[in-house]
Amino acid sequence: MVDAPPGSVAAAARAAFLARDLDGELAVLIADSRAAGDRDYEPVRASDIEPAQGRWLLSFSGGGVQVDMEVEEHHGRLRLIGQLLGSSDADCFLDSAGGRRLVEVDELGRFIVADIAPGPVRLRCRSVDGRVVTTAWVTV
Repeated sequence: MVDAPPGSVAAAARAAFLARDLDGELAVLIADSRAAGDRDYEPVRASDIEPAQGRWLLSFSGGGVQVDMEVEEHHGRLRLIGQLLGSSDADCFLDSAGGRRLVEVDELGRFIVADIAPGPVRLRCRSVDGRVVTTAWVTV
């Protein structure tokens, strides 16, 4: 008898399968407030104050689209609050090990995605000229 693969292997395989669109544009990570020495996010308070635990900022750019989002952790689950610039408000999805979820984007490009399991995620949307733009995978 052969044991089934661990759940993390199945999740990684699912994520790799979702990464198969080679015709899309890639929006690369340009800033991460968790990164030591990242100067794209300057502190707004005195340096002796600790940053908020369980929250950080991520920015992506590419394919004519800018994605800025805050990641917020609460009781082991995550919530993304963000804004897309240069993107249409249709056909936006969040890919994760748990599958693909539709992301509702308002007319100003704002979105909220709640109840996300920690792990690798990426956003997939269309630029205003119709090109598919996908952020790089990032572990949240």
